[in-house]
Amino acid sequence: MTRLVITLMGVLLAANSSAAPVEIRGARSCHEWQEQARYAKSATEMNKVPLLVSKNWFLGYLSGRAEESGKNLLKGTDNDSIFLWLDNYCRTNPGQDLANAGVELMRELRQQKRL
Repeated sequence: MTRLVITLMGVLLAANSSAAPVEIRGARSCHEWQEQARYAKSATEMNKVPLLVSKNWFLGYLSGRAEESGKNLLKGTDNDSIFLWLDNYCRTNPGQDLANAGVELMRELRQQKRL
């Protein structure tokens, strides 16, 4: 019986490790983020809606990741600092999307805050 349980656990773990990555809905690319930010600097207030949607999506995504981790990773981190970090990340990684940026930012925050 023990051997059967161990075998089943091994099969389940192997199947899970080969699973495709989770698709994140609504994640814009870093290229889109940079274009929206560039456009917003020269546009009227009404035309800033796409950037606002991206900002709100990113903050919500980070909040969900923090909740999932069970750690208060965002405490003491203001939105302006988050968006400055995101600007720098996207400038360096234009082929990535905001979900990947969120994963990387949470990893950095976990290291900085030693959580």
